[in-house]
Amino acid sequence: MKNKCALWATAIAVIVLGFCVGSCENNSSTVPEAEYSTTIVGRWQGTVGASKETMSIDGDGTFVCQLYPTGFIANTLSQGVKGTVHGTWKISGAIITLRITGAKNERLENTNAASTIVGFKKDEIVLRSDGGGTSPFHRVRAL
Repeated sequence: MKNKCALWATAIAVIVLGFCVGSCENNSSTVPEAEYSTTIVGRWQGTVGASKETMSIDGDGTFVCQLYPTGFIANTLSQGVKGTVHGTWKISGAIITLRITGAKNERLENTNAASTIVGFKKDEIVLRSDGGGTSPFHRVRAL
C-alpha cells in the first residue's frame, strides 16, 4: 500500500512539475518583431536612471507614463514629486518612439524619445536608450 501511494505521489509530482515547466516556457518565449506592436499593449513597470516608471501603452497608439523618483528620501519619506507624461507611440522594426505631447511636473513636453527593443518576452521587455543603458520593464497584471 505504501509503495502504491509513493508511486502515485511521485507520478502526480512529475505531472505538476511538467505543467509548471511548460507554462514557464510559454511565458518566457521571445516575441517575434512582427508582433511587437500588439504584444506591447498593456501596463509595464521598470526603472530608468533615477526614476521608477509605470507605463500604460494603449492599442489606439497613446500612452501615459508616471515617473517616481528613487533614492533614500523619495522611498522613505515620500518626498519625491510624481511626474506624468503622455502622448503617442509607434514601433518601427525594433525601435519604439514616444512622442510626448503633454507633461505634468516634467519638462518633456513636445519631444520625442526613442529606444531600441533589445529583448521582448510576453511579460518582460528590455529597452536600450541612445546612451547605451538598458532598462527592463515587467508587465503589470491586474489582480
